[in-house]
Amino acid sequence: LMENDLLKLFKRTGGVILLAMSMIQTRGFDHIKNDMDDPTSHLTANFGHSSQEFINLLLTGQATSNTFDNTITLGGGALKCHGVQSQPSIGYLTQLEALRYCSVGSYYKTPQFPIWVVGSTSHFTVLFGPPTSLEESESDVILQMCRRAFKSCEGAEDNGFIPVSELGAILKKLDVNLEEAGAQTLGASLKMAGSGIILWS
Repeated sequence: LMENDLLKLFKRTGGVILLAMSMIQTRGFDHIKNDMDDPTSHLTANFGHSSQEFINLLLTGQATSNTFDNTITLGGGALKCHGVQSQPSIGYLTQLEALRYCSVGSYYKTPQFPIWVVGSTSHFTVLFGPPTSLEESESDVILQMCRRAFKSCEGAEDNGFIPVSELGAILKKLDVNLEEAGAQTLGASLKMAGSGIILWS
């Protein structure tokens, strides 16, 4: 079939089903199940709505279950929650974040192109802007890298703090090489007095 003929297939009645089948076939059933936090999850939710896994598959090519950046490990490594693994071409925003039901990471908020799919309780909208809407200063980029490294520690996403003992792991993720004495000095200056924790603020 010619490219124009294929496009016509997706535009006609049932085209959305063909798109879904094409995405599943392209990613592969086993890969999709491995992407999900719960391999018994489905790509469609109640009332035939798209699940977050389906939205992520459409926008990133991976059927991960969350909208935050990277992967968060919980329970001492017993549970891994998979989010968006890299900057996608098109971003995603959701009303659910304002309601504190989820957290959308910077990968989705700053996509490669100034186009965002916006999810509400009942429908999706597409927003777009000029290229300047994605411009970030060098300090913004560094701040995002630090935030991702901080939140990758167990409990940091929910609690907003980490034990001082995790500082070395964060510095390693940021490719910052400090001698042990230097890391201890930095930890002492960042931790809350007498608490043994470092707050993200």
